[in-house]
Amino acid sequence: MRPILIAILLSLLTAGCSSVQLAYNSADFFIERYADDYLGLDGAQMQHWSPVLETALERHRAEELPYLASFFAQAAQDAHQGFTRAKIDCLFDQFETIYQRHFRLASATAAPLLAGLSAQQIDRLAETFAEEDKDDAAKAGAEEAARRARKRAERYVDQMRWWFGDLSSAQRGLVTDVTRRIPDTAPAWYAYRAAKRNALIELLRGGASQASIEQFMIDWLVDYRDLPSTLATAQPALRNAFADLLLRLQPTLSDAQRERFIGRLEGLERDFMRLQKTPRLAPLHCGSGYNATEAHALEPRPSA
Repeated sequence: MRPILIAILLSLLTAGCSSVQLAYNSADFFIERYADDYLGLDGAQMQHWSPVLETALERHRAEELPYLASFFAQAAQDAHQGFTRAKIDCLFDQFETIYQRHFRLASATAAPLLAGLSAQQIDRLAETFAEEDKDDAAKAGAEEAARRARKRAERYVDQMRWWFGDLSSAQRGLVTDVTRRIPDTAPAWYAYRAAKRNALIELLRGGASQASIEQFMIDWLVDYRDLPSTLATAQPALRNAFADLLLRLQPTLSDAQRERFIGRLEGLERDFMRLQKTPRLAPLHCGSGYNATEAHALEPRPSA
């Protein structure tokens, strides 16, 4: 599940630095439209939920953007100095913290909306889930494994191209080689998501309270209380593959590629600083021996 967040974040970031600010400042509009399209909200529901969403976004701006700014600040410094496995592990630890904080906030924000759905809206949501699960099942078969591997390699190459610029044939081959070692978790992931969605629908149909819904979502999206072993054991392999990819790419980078990469990271740090009303960097800590706080001064500073 954690790699899914990485993919979402990369999709946002590869829109370009200025687009990050534009998208963030328009987030309330797009989230409301998405929720309305997905759930078919009526006017009263939207009027009731809009202040909840607005409060959540203000909290995100004040409490979560400093963590994102810190992440990219440290990544830029590490790129300047040269990545080591310890530094990469620290970045993964930091990203884990960011992930958990974001999905706790998302769970708290979505719970009151879900708790207020009518029986008809719950049925509509169940139908949407069923349609999406059917599409997922069609992509999860063993006969689709080769296509999934090819698409995964293509996505990684595209993402690396955004960060570093055009890749040499040797660099593209390196990316493809590393992605071949990434476990194919799609079938297990689709099955797990379908089971959790069905459990959510049953919870909603049973008239669960807002607090119960929020706790269910935290158990699912943050704590992974019942994550299947096939997905849990895949996480270290995914982490190792990402680290190996970066460490193997690093010595092959040209000066132009390295400058582009650092420029992307520094640009994202600036964006997340400028989006804050009182710009600051939040302290992030690692689960390993490498100490990010000592390696990078995480003190409040102007957004420049």
